[in-house]
Amino acid sequence: MNINVVMIENLDEKAPFIIQKQMIFYGRTHLIQVNNTFYLTVGMNKTEKTMEDIRFLGGETRKAIDTYDITSVSINFDRLFKHYTSYSNKDIVVSFMEGWYLAGYSFLTYQMREPEHEVSLQLGTQAYEYYAEVARVRANAVCIARDLCNEPANKLTPNTYVKKIRSIFHDSPVHVEILESEEDLLKHGLEATAIVGKGSSRSPKFAVLTLKNSNVSHIGLVGKGVTFDSGGTNSKIASDIGEMKMDMGGAAAVIGAMKLLADMESPVHVTAAVPIVENVCGKDAFLPSDVIKYRNGLTVEVGNTDAEGRLIVADGILYVQDLGADTIIDIATLTGTIGQALGLKVAGIFSNRENELWKYKELGDKTGDHVWPMPVINDYQYYLQSNTADFSNMSTSKFGGAITAALYLNNFIQEEKKWIHIDMANTVRPWREIGYYVSGASGFGVRLLTELILEEVGNKT
Repeated sequence: MNINVVMIENLDEKAPFIIQKQMIFYGRTHLIQVNNTFYLTVGMNKTEKTMEDIRFLGGETRKAIDTYDITSVSINFDRLFKHYTSYSNKDIVVSFMEGWYLAGYSFLTYQMREPEHEVSLQLGTQAYEYYAEVARVRANAVCIARDLCNEPANKLTPNTYVKKIRSIFHDSPVHVEILESEEDLLKHGLEATAIVGKGSSRSPKFAVLTLKNSNVSHIGLVGKGVTFDSGGTNSKIASDIGEMKMDMGGAAAVIGAMKLLADMESPVHVTAAVPIVENVCGKDAFLPSDVIKYRNGLTVEVGNTDAEGRLIVADGILYVQDLGADTIIDIATLTGTIGQALGLKVAGIFSNRENELWKYKELGDKTGDHVWPMPVINDYQYYLQSNTADFSNMSTSKFGGAITAALYLNNFIQEEKKWIHIDMANTVRPWREIGYYVSGASGFGVRLLTELILEEVGNKT
């Protein structure tokens, strides 16, 4: 069956069918038949007009299509163009189709259920077909991150993670180097990564991904890759910690962003460091009171083994910094307290260039990976003091946990370097399964990191 997708906004629009008032509600879809022709109406009556709204409409349209036995879809973008006059036709089609492709995602690797049937698309012109392909590339990168996060803990281990990384970047301009043995980790000064992963029978890894398509400013990316976090010796007490398989969401976002930058042939120079560990309590597990020495000479006392993310992210920060990165961007499912501050839709973003935080918020709004500026309050270093080492990985205060975690990482940033930190612990899953969000991981951070990097090198999209 073929279906024609029609966007409607006003009750007085001329159309070959009777328009009900409820049909114009934003994102509301209705299937109707006029003579022998089927139409799917999509309401778009909304005062606010953003690119994220367009993605939402694309997602809702795809979900509606998937509920019917439809083999062919014709989409008319004309009314979207008239409604969203502040955006180019390319931006509108790319955003709509990005939502379409993301809403069609499902993680069925371990189910007998078959994937949804493929739908043939007619978009009107060759230009629209090209824009749709751009959207597919963007959505595919997000879905790589979704796939990684959705993998069960026994299937995505440090060892299988690096195999997947090699597979993702096979025949790609991204160069992949894996530090696999404890000897290699320690030789490169990655003691935190080596120690945090010691409790597991699955040895820790450290992946370094390099993409150099240009001699522009060198950007360093760091993503937390904890394939499962039981809390270690300080075991988590929650009754259901199955979601801790997604504690590598930051690493997944970094991998997705590197894939997207490579596929877009972006003129960038990016080095990504991905420490990968499983944090469980075994016979060799690290303990509270252990002291870790970093490659820059700083020492840290382990105050809590469930604050392991900041330990390994610091390894990554120092690694890319020592390679000459001018700007360091890290992203991690770092603290539960960021969700208490911002809820489940918005991640926290910190920087030692606080005046630029609102620009980053705008990029988040543009991409759909929403962030909100958070402060780095240097006075709170008081809460990280240690009698044994230079400082502790755990705050002595129960308040401001996301800030003290960011402050911990800031200790490893050289003064002249620009640093951006994203705490995405609350956004690794969608806050609601609406629009282009579906069950499972959200894929948060892929598009945001991509745009942040392009912004930094002056190649704005």
